[in-house]
Amino acid sequence: MLSFEHISFDYEPYPIGIARPALDSVAYADMVANFPDFTAMDERARLGLKFDLSERRNRRLYDDFVNTHPVWRELRTYVQKGPFIDDTLATLQSHRLDLGIRNASFLDRIQLGLKNLIKRRPLPAIPTLTARFDFSAMPVTGGHIRPHTDTPEKIVTMVVPILEDGEWDPSYGGGTSVVLPKDRTALFNQVNSYLDFDEVEELRTYAFEPNQALVFIKTFNSWHAVWPMTGNDPNKLRRSLTINIEAI
Repeated sequence: MLSFEHISFDYEPYPIGIARPALDSVAYADMVANFPDFTAMDERARLGLKFDLSERRNRRLYDDFVNTHPVWRELRTYVQKGPFIDDTLATLQSHRLDLGIRNASFLDRIQLGLKNLIKRRPLPAIPTLTARFDFSAMPVTGGHIRPHTDTPEKIVTMVVPILEDGEWDPSYGGGTSVVLPKDRTALFNQVNSYLDFDEVEELRTYAFEPNQALVFIKTFNSWHAVWPMTGNDPNKLRRSLTINIEAI
């Protein structure tokens, strides 16, 4: 479902790219029309002023919602059982971003295990790659995500705004900012500690725009944040999908 045909990357201080358009226009319009209600979401106070509906934190409600809407069922199948992981890794590799991992099948694992047993080599640890997506929302009246680098198990993160054309006023803010700690001794952050906004400097910000996918790789220094938004309408929300590939 996601298209990486027109993706382009920046490479410093870590790889981050934008794919636009990310989705077929009909599917995207369906997603905009069928986004979950804000009242169904859980607050994520540790992250900032942010709410989400997550498969991991509220499985029953998440399943009920996704299974009720064909467009979300299709996306879930594509992300979790379809070619999404392989497509993403191939796209990264084609842009000189070889992560050194692959989506090994069960048969691949058996064959590799037998090969190493025959040659009396230690059995390698092959991570299992999984993918999922969450629904996210932040009020434009101060919604934000504190500076962080993502948890160690994350490999790739994608942020897809879910907006009608012309809905978003850029004066709200809401873009994803690449940041670095002012104290460079905090640059290495593989374990994903959080900083406050006054502890980082903003290098650049990717605007929050319809039907794009912001794609970035988890690294030791993949610091990013969403600065507190400055809108005055409490009913206006920054709605998005967060899609993750993880190694477990």
